[in-house]
Amino acid sequence: MNKECLASLYFDNARYDKISKEHKGSLEWIWTHEEFQNWSTPDASRLLYIQGKPGSGKSTLTKYFNDNLLEREPRAMSAIVAKFFYSYREGEPQKSHYNMLRSILFDILNQNEAFFYHRFQIEHRRQVILQNRGNGNFIAQHYELLKEVLLSLRDHSHAERLYLIIDAVDESEDDDRRAILNLLFDLCSNTKYCVLKIFVASRPLGLLDSQRSKFHSFIRMQDQTKSDIANFATSLLKRLEFTSFLEQATEYIVEHAQGVFLWVHLVEDELLSLEEEGRPEEDIFEFLKSLPTELEDFYANMLRKVGRKPTDVRDGIKMFQFVLFTYRPLTVSELLHALGIPDNLDREFTLSDESFQKRIPREQRIIHCGGNILEISQHHGTTTSYENSSTFELTKLQETEVFNLYIKHFASSFFDPMDM
Repeated sequence: MNKECLASLYFDNARYDKISKEHKGSLEWIWTHEEFQNWSTPDASRLLYIQGKPGSGKSTLTKYFNDNLLEREPRAMSAIVAKFFYSYREGEPQKSHYNMLRSILFDILNQNEAFFYHRFQIEHRRQVILQNRGNGNFIAQHYELLKEVLLSLRDHSHAERLYLIIDAVDESEDDDRRAILNLLFDLCSNTKYCVLKIFVASRPLGLLDSQRSKFHSFIRMQDQTKSDIANFATSLLKRLEFTSFLEQATEYIVEHAQGVFLWVHLVEDELLSLEEEGRPEEDIFEFLKSLPTELEDFYANMLRKVGRKPTDVRDGIKMFQFVLFTYRPLTVSELLHALGIPDNLDREFTLSDESFQKRIPREQRIIHCGGNILEISQHHGTTTSYENSSTFELTKLQETEVFNLYIKHFASSFFDPMDM
């Protein structure tokens, strides 16, 4: 029955493997930070809130923390660690609080089956009964059961520490977010035996910020990343063989990054492109100072480099829409086939494999119309039919809302839809 219970809880949390790893030597400040120590050291349940603006590296920090916790934190050596990474871009299931609870409880039970005999066993039997009834409300009722199971951990007599790591709360579904947050507060404030350490990361969010007093520790991400950005910038500039302008360029990048690693990565791509043209160091430094210092302006600058012919813009918009709104990442072949579908099906169009094959563009079309915003990534799924296939994602862009705004802006400025 334990294996059946585990199977019912399993959920493929797709976001985790797609998060970039930290630059070598960065993020180590977390282990000695005063707020972290105040959260980690006491043998008492505590909540830590990591807040960061878009692109500041919250998810990278959360992944780094999860990957290194057992090795770097002596008090966690025998602990149980459960994690979930919400994701707006990966589709509705990855935003779900229901799937978050499933994933967290799966990790707990998978690491120590003793929990099965605490409350899991009873609730699993109730779950089977609900399924057998088939009344159509199974997920909603099972969701409430999972809340009860998680809350029951507060009176579990198991001696080991339990870490719950939850990333991107701001990307979770709005419905019931407040109830989930209150559940975490309740879980942490009323533990009798088990020591719970709850690590929560999010962009600034009214719901979280209004209840910040309930968190025992608080770290604002962009206030801590100056040294990490300086190290990354120095490493980048040395690769570009900067000598005369190394110090000035490093200081410029640190000052204008404003704690946002994403901006630094965008700058990296621009400078590397210029270096590949064989430009002198002075030209590259002047170009650096000409780059936009706000992410929105940077995205606009990137879009301006995309082909401006009406047909280029049309295909570019189609690609961005498909990539943004598909349920899962598209393979290169799927995206190319999507581009082959006529915009106006009222015109004469012979529906046959032969005629459609003639409409499918080559892979270079994606690169030409997508600029350096769309990137190929390697997907390593375990349960999907597109396992190990190359996929296209907006890997450089975190702000889909901002991106859509710019798509509309530039589409209207480049061509008249009536010309299509």
